[in-house]
Amino acid sequence: MLPLPDLLLWSLAGVLFGALISWIPGFHIFNIMALLVAVFGVGELMPVQAFPFFAIGAIVAYAYVSAISSVYFSVADESAVFLLFPTQRYLLLGRGHEAVLLYLIGAVAGTLILVVGALFIFPRVLPPIYQATSPYVTYFLVAIVVFMFMSEWPKEGDRGKTPFQRLWMAWRQILGGIFVFFLSGILGFIVMNTNLLPTTSAYTRLTPMFIGFFGMSWVILNILSNPPMLEQVPEDRVESSIYNTLKASFGGALGGTIAAVYPIITGGMGALVAGHMTSQRGDDAFIISQGVNRVIYYVGAFTLLFLPQLRLTRGAAAWLVSSIYTPKSYAEYLAAIGAILLSAGISFLFTYYLSKFIARSFNIVHIRKLSYVVAVTLVVISYLLTGPMGVVVLMVSTAIGMMAAAFNTRRSYCLGGLILPVLISMTGHTGEIMSLLGLR
Repeated sequence: MLPLPDLLLWSLAGVLFGALISWIPGFHIFNIMALLVAVFGVGELMPVQAFPFFAIGAIVAYAYVSAISSVYFSVADESAVFLLFPTQRYLLLGRGHEAVLLYLIGAVAGTLILVVGALFIFPRVLPPIYQATSPYVTYFLVAIVVFMFMSEWPKEGDRGKTPFQRLWMAWRQILGGIFVFFLSGILGFIVMNTNLLPTTSAYTRLTPMFIGFFGMSWVILNILSNPPMLEQVPEDRVESSIYNTLKASFGGALGGTIAAVYPIITGGMGALVAGHMTSQRGDDAFIISQGVNRVIYYVGAFTLLFLPQLRLTRGAAAWLVSSIYTPKSYAEYLAAIGAILLSAGISFLFTYYLSKFIARSFNIVHIRKLSYVVAVTLVVISYLLTGPMGVVVLMVSTAIGMMAAAFNTRRSYCLGGLILPVLISMTGHTGEIMSLLGLR
């Protein structure tokens, strides 16, 4: 284990690195970390023992600062897609800064819940619960996917002129979601089980696909829609209540914990299930719960890599870090909790002041111009990580992500790109599907 001053130094470096890039629409900390490792390596830039702490700082910063891109630029990763409609309403009313403050309330609550849980609950409770339930993850996944479709009731069925038109308008959104789910699933199956992308991209082969689903498709929509840049109020006020905050914190913590502990279940899926279980109501409670959810999902999942009794590898960052160095001692676990608190404090201040600055100067740089720069950058990242075929995968997944918008269905159905191939693998039918698709 590195000396404490060095750990603090690398944690600070991580939080500064994460804070500087996480507000940019379309950038995801996992992609940037993978690019950093692929281009520069770790051993030369920093000691390998320091990489987990650098990553913790960067991930905490992302969990906080990415609220800026979700609120002001309407660009989200898969765990924040449920944030968009409530925050867009705030933005259209000139209350974007208030939406960020609500998110920060949730993020701070999520950090405190995570730290208390990591110190007093996780070491005793998580190992037996995980061992007892992990054999049934396949059933959990199937149940959540079915629930995702069932939770979207038929809509607009009263607008058609004929019975057939009404039937079509009622079900087109759900059918569109099912189509997006299976289309993204086929793309994910091909990317995971063929040599379409180079073998040297083992840890980043899914990156262009997810950039297309959740980053590039939003950026392209921003370019096409040319959204208005409305004046924002930078005042420090929020309209909520203690009851809503406590209820939202409980729901967000529940969804984030489910997503952090169990593989493939993402923050968005956990939030969907927990939101229905706790009957979340109101935009303010919803945004607060998402702040809690995303902190526990991203930071909590990565913290499990440090937990000596469990040492689970959850999330792309954990896989990337564990390929280089895995923390081994309880002292490193405690140091990681300290690094989370330090990084959360810095990330809170950075997000708060950046939100005030953007609210005051929202009309200076139009989102359309910024989106052009980000689109080019995302293409370059995909090319550097996975080569020319990665750019092809990026284009296909972008088209699928835009289909979700065209069908007015949930963007989270693009998670079929991850869920469907994993379910096929878990049930032992990969070879049959390969033959069916003519891939062998």
